[in-house]
Amino acid sequence: MVSSTKLAALLPSKKIGETLYVFDDLASTNAFAMERAKNQALSGTVILADRQTAGRGRLDRSWFSPGKSNIYGSLLFIQETPIQYLGWVPLMAGMAIAEALEQQTGIHIDLKWPNDLIIGGRKLGGVLCDSFRNPRHHSCVVIGFGINVNLSQSEFPIELQTSATSLQIHCHCAVDREELIMKMITSLEKNWENLRSSGPPSYIREYTRWCVTIGQTIQVQFPDRSQLQGRAHSVGEHGQLRVIPSPSDSNNQSGRIRDIHSGEILHVRTTAEQ
Repeated sequence: MVSSTKLAALLPSKKIGETLYVFDDLASTNAFAMERAKNQALSGTVILADRQTAGRGRLDRSWFSPGKSNIYGSLLFIQETPIQYLGWVPLMAGMAIAEALEQQTGIHIDLKWPNDLIIGGRKLGGVLCDSFRNPRHHSCVVIGFGINVNLSQSEFPIELQTSATSLQIHCHCAVDREELIMKMITSLEKNWENLRSSGPPSYIREYTRWCVTIGQTIQVQFPDRSQLQGRAHSVGEHGQLRVIPSPSDSNNQSGRIRDIHSGEILHVRTTAEQ
């Protein structure tokens, strides 16, 4: 189990982790964080679980959450004024976590828009952000994260064995989860403050460097089940993915760039790449 005592000693910030919850089992760290935010929780509250029984990913998908192996957590930020640049929070969070994992392990991490963490084309983890106003009309953001850490390939469900990976698989040894959590939380705090003070212009170029989606031929699957195929052109000022539709796509609007704010992104291998 993740040690709350060890974590409290490792976290360098006096603000982040002043309130720290560590559970053996929890339905969802994001749901718990949102509930605490309604009841006078402190900004910087950290929630961690050794296992999630109702973990969820983006687009309300379930998340494989076995115990004693991975990292499942949420970080709560609260402020009295409206939160600017909300569209950039998920992208910033993915980049902050990728940076922390890469520094700690030496393994190269890629991002698939907006914040899937990828190693060699396989999914290592992801980020889920929730935002709302609490009963005291304060603005709240919950940054939830799930990272596959100490799993062998055979421990993944059969349906995930060709698409998922873990740090242990690439490090060839068990990885210290508390050290990773400390690096991740520290990086999230630093990047949260940078985004608040400097805004998206300071992140667009850096995020583009991490994001392997840019320049790829992709298929976008929207919540209403419609689809769009095209080339990922860039990331916009609000964090949206800017896509040039393929000439053959039925949704093509004379080659005009489409702004994608939500949807499942699939990287498509073209005939030339196969």
